[in-house]
Amino acid sequence: MSVFEPFIGITTDIKTDVAKEESFLIETTYARAIAKAGGIPVLLPLLSANGSLLENLVAKIDGLLLPGGRDMDPKFYNEEPHPKLRLMSLERTESEMVILEEALKRDIPVLGICGGMQLINVFFKGSLYQDIPSLVPNALIHEKGSVHKIYVEEGTLLQEIIQEKSFSIKSYHHQSVKALGSGLRVCATCPDGVIEAIEGTDSFILGIQWHPEREESEISKRIFKAFMDECNK
Repeated sequence: MSVFEPFIGITTDIKTDVAKEESFLIETTYARAIAKAGGIPVLLPLLSANGSLLENLVAKIDGLLLPGGRDMDPKFYNEEPHPKLRLMSLERTESEMVILEEALKRDIPVLGICGGMQLINVFFKGSLYQDIPSLVPNALIHEKGSVHKIYVEEGTLLQEIIQEKSFSIKSYHHQSVKALGSGLRVCATCPDGVIEAIEGTDSFILGIQWHPEREESEISKRIFKAFMDECNK
């Protein structure tokens, strides 16, 4: 008997080389994590000028992974740029917004990692702290693999998936959720109050601020298994 392998769309980034040639690419760890969990990774191009094509692409996938990256333009949440921003291309954000909207219309499970979690929050009309060290008083270090604990909220999808009340993670971000988007809830926080995970209230939408695709931990395996199980439905 054949086993169903869901197609998981992974959005890409636009990188420009020294010859000014542009490429769509993403870190290999995302695709490898999906493949290891039993899915078929499909890299999605960024073509914001062709929204109907992006919608057609989403119609062919069973799950959506929004990966990390640089910072989105704060115009998407009505703020002026902070000096510490590390901007990514507008085309990436615009394309991911179209892709996410279509995925939600089709009730396709969504997993957002790091910047992907932040995009989910902004899509739902939330906002971001543009630079944690500058804007969050008494914040812990959240960059360059700094290790700290997070605490999981009882009764949440995340708690159901990982079956842990707290655990340690490695952090690689300098931005975080500020105002929570409508229709979302917080499911994990850091001791300094920084939000580490969010989720939808009525569908499988999970955003996590750390990087399970970089780890071989039991918690990482549980996250990808739960995502894949939902995509299999």
